[in-house]
This record gives sequence, C-alpha cells and structure tokens, in this order.
Amino acid sequence: MANSNNWGEIYKSTWWGDKAWSANTLFIDSAPPGFGLNLLKASEDMNITRDWSQFLISVAANSTDEAAPNATDTAEKLTFTDAPQSRIQQQIALEANTTYTFSVYAKVRTGTKNFRLRNVTLGQAQQFTADTSWGLNPDDGRYSFSFTTGATAITHTLSIQNAAAAGTGEVFFWGAMLNEGATAGDYVKTDASVGGSAPAPAYSGFGDAFGGVTAYYSLRQFTEAETLNAIRVRRSSDDTEQDIGFDANGDLDSTALLAFVNEDVDVYTSDFSSTEDLSAGNGTGAAAQSVGGVNDAYKFTLSGGSTFHLASLPSVMPVGQVFNVSYEYYIPSGQTVNEIKFIDSGLSSQSTLDQWVTVNEINKTSTRASLRFFASDGTTTVDADDDVFYLKNIVVTQTTADGAVTTWYDQSGNGNHATNSTASEQPLIVEGGDIIYEGATISRPAIEFDGVDDYFTASNLITELDNTDFLISVVSADEFSGGSEASVPRLYLRHRAWSYNTLDTMTWSPLTGQSLISFQVDGATQEVFGNGTSVATASEAQVDFTPTDFLIGRYASTGWMDGTLQEIIIFASDQSANRTGIEGNIDNYFRITS
Repeated sequence: MANSNNWGEIYKSTWWGDKAWSANTLFIDSAPPGFGLNLLKASEDMNITRDWSQFLISVAANSTDEAAPNATDTAEKLTFTDAPQSRIQQQIALEANTTYTFSVYAKVRTGTKNFRLRNVTLGQAQQFTADTSWGLNPDDGRYSFSFTTGATAITHTLSIQNAAAAGTGEVFFWGAMLNEGATAGDYVKTDASVGGSAPAPAYSGFGDAFGGVTAYYSLRQFTEAETLNAIRVRRSSDDTEQDIGFDANGDLDSTALLAFVNEDVDVYTSDFSSTEDLSAGNGTGAAAQSVGGVNDAYKFTLSGGSTFHLASLPSVMPVGQVFNVSYEYYIPSGQTVNEIKFIDSGLSSQSTLDQWVTVNEINKTSTRASLRFFASDGTTTVDADDDVFYLKNIVVTQTTADGAVTTWYDQSGNGNHATNSTASEQPLIVEGGDIIYEGATISRPAIEFDGVDDYFTASNLITELDNTDFLISVVSADEFSGGSEASVPRLYLRHRAWSYNTLDTMTWSPLTGQSLISFQVDGATQEVFGNGTSVATASEAQVDFTPTDFLIGRYASTGWMDGTLQEIIIFASDQSANRTGIEGNIDNYFRITS
C-alpha cells in the first residue's frame, strides 16, 4: 500500500503512542523501522540498574517531590555529584548511517541546573539548562539531542549526564526516549527489561568509580563518559604537535601515537638551482651546473691535495633515527675518481659512470647527524685534485622520530594541565620511533624524564592544595639524579611538604622499579605509602604551599627525576578512608604488586 501522508500524522492516528486501535487503524509495512518507537528501556524507571547503569550519582525512584508531566509520581530525582562524569546510562544496538533523537523531560525545584544528553560511543553531547518547568523546548516540551550513527551497526551508550562544568545538584527527569529520526516523536512509555539492557561498559575508568578528583594525569582514560586526550606530543622530526587520546579499551592510543610520531617527514630536499646547500670538504662546490643533459646540478671539485674529499649536509639526521635517502649522481669517466661512497649508518658505494643514476637508500639508521658523499677511486678515499662529481635531487625523509610530551592533560575537567613549552625540557613518550613502556607484569606506556632538565609545571594546583587535606598517588619507576637520595622522595612532585618540609628529612628506602607511592595529608598527620604499605609518617600543622608552581619531575634546581611516570592522581580533600580503594583501582590496572 502506497502512503502519501505525513509520517507524524500516520503514527498519531494508528498504534503508536498509547497503542489504541480504531476502526481505520492499519499497520504500514513501509514505515521507517523504529519510527515512533521508544528504543530505550525503563523510560520512567531510571533507578532500575539492570537497564540504567549508575556512576557517581544517586537516583530516587517515583519521587513525590515533583509531579511528572502526566501528573503522576513517576518522575525520578537524580542527584549529581560534583563531577562531570556523574551520570546514568543505557546501551542500545543501533543501525548504521541512521539519525536518532534522544529526549527527556527535566526540571528542578528551584533555580536552574545544567545537564547533558550524550552519545558516549560517538563522543557527542548537547548541554541543556533545566528550570522549574517541565520543558523549555517550544516544539514538544522536551529536551532533545539528535545524532547520526557511523558506517557500522554497533551498540551505542547513551547517558543522562552532569554538566561539563560539573557542580552538585538534583534534577527531576521523566520520559527518557530514543526514536529514529531527526526530531523527537510523541513520547512512548517503555517498561523495564527482563534480562537487563545495561551491561557493564567495555571500559570503566578511575573517574567512574571515584569523584572529587582535583587533577588526574594518566596514560589511561579517566572515564568512558568524556571525549578526552591524555597528552599533547611534539615529534622531533619537524616539531609538529598533536593531541593523543585513547582507544576503545581506555588505553593510550598507541596506534595513533606511533602513526603521528613516525609519519614520514621530508627533512631536506635539495635545490641546486641557486644555492649550494652542501658543505665542501677539501674541495669546492658550485650550484646551477649542467652535465649529462641536466641543469641545476651541484658540482664538487676536489682540491687541497688531500685524500679526504666530501660534500656534506650537517645536522640533518638525528643519531639513532631511521631515514630514507634518495639522490642522483653523475661521475665523468677518464678521471681517478670513479665512485661515490654514501655514508650514514654504513658505507654504500655507487660507481656507474657517464650517466645520471638514481640511488635509494632505505631504512638507514643514522650514526651521525650529517649526510656525507665521499669521492673515491673504488678502494679508498682518493687524492685527485681537479676531478669532479655531480649531485642533484637529494631528498632526506625521516621515518622515525622522538615524541616529546608538551602537555600532560588533567582529565578531571578542572584544567590543571601540566605543561612545558621548552623543547629540550620535555620528557619523551616515544624514543627512536618506539613507545616507552614500563611494568613487569603488564607493560603500559610511560613518560620518561631524562634526569637532567625534563619537567612539567602545573601552575593552578598550588591554590587548590594550599592548607587542605589531600592525597597524591603516583605510579613511577625512576632512578635518582642530584640531591640526597635518603632525604628526597624520588617522585619529585615539588611542593613544600614533599620537597623541603619535615617529611623529607626522614630516612626511608625508596622503592625500586615500578612503584605506587601515595602521599597523604590528613589533619596534622603526613604519611607516605609505598605499594600500599606505610613507609614514613610525620606530624605537623596543615601544609602551607609556598612555591608558586607545582613541579612534576623536578626538585628545586638540583634534583631531577631520572625515570618514568605513568599516572598522578591528586585529591584536594581528605581521602584517608578511600586510599585503599584508590590504590586498589590503580594496582588493578598497572599490576604493580600482582
């Protein structure tokens, strides 16, 4: 049966909505799948955890505080904690390349409260402001957020979530719905499932279990509920920078990291039409020369009565990196010089005469920074003044590089990012084209400090930590450089309590290898824990943070961290009751003690 009517009018007059039948009701087989249906479960029962997973939030069922839009007591009161990842969520299998609309009614008792509707899987969200009425949307009184799925049919996670700026507060919600189409259809109530529709997410981060984090620096994802980056990386080949995030498992996206750092970069392309570029050793160089039917070549003429003649390009190939080098050469016959020896990681000989020859040196690991072309007679360097050879079209491509961390992002949402804009002081995450790993049981990416001058500054942290109880937990593997090993905790998180107050005069043996070290201030008690065991304590008044900056990897001007960091979690609040659970969560991921 062909249909020429508006779909909205059809579903309103047929079995959609309250599913009432009438004499002229028909099922239309050509209706878009899911149109007018609510694909969510438990649309008015958001407290049911088999359908709605809960993270850092409390849900009061059938709240009598506020009547629902249909005048019943079926509205749910969600109380958000002060964390942007505070939420409830549900998983739904969705079709590919399809637009859906996620909608809900919301209101607050007084004032306003921001919240988000989010497709966690796509990393897309829209923020709304709930006020004291059940809707601001002029179309249907609901808050709605539309999205389009990707090219593959997969399960998507949808959340009703706290605002991006977090903050505590309660919001009344009713009538959660997901329907196919770019707008919200008429609301359809759904019951709770029997077997459950909200299984545990593929990845549950630290932030999904613990709220109130002041700063979170880590190479694992804080929460699945936010689209976050771990670090910003500068590749050494051309100083280009890029943010690096996480894979589907919440691990650092090593694939994206290596693809970026080891992207082929043209570090040198010759142009001998007007400039010589190459340095001449025991010889003279001249650009814009013609030979063998080719113009704009570089001509090297031997001189000086030496046996050591070379054209070189200095400081183009960092030692230990991998390069591809291509070039063309021409050697006239009838002279002593009959060969070019190309040197980077080894000796390559090229000896064809009287014609232009193209050479491709692939995957050469450099042992020196300069690119060098030697004149030779085939066996050794040669003393043959006034002999010549020609070069053109030299291209040097760097295929591996170092990846230096310019920013270690604070994933907590508080903006306490740790940074260093000076290239020589930036620790590495990729060295010589390979990611740096740490861990005896499970190898995880790590940021490596050189023990000389690498460090980060997190300027905002001091004001948040000053004169408060706090907990700082760090996953570290390091060696000592500078100062007194017995008196300075080797994590080098500079602040008064840890760097030069009472605690650092106590004698304790720093842990070797990969360690989980926590520093806790609880009232007048300061205590250090190594892999869950107390290793040092002290008593004094609340800590006064006098430095203007919080330094990571550096102790004053004499002590520098020589080793790796994988995670730093900072709470500007008393977490003594939670420390064991916090450390257990960390250890479960990094497997330090198990």
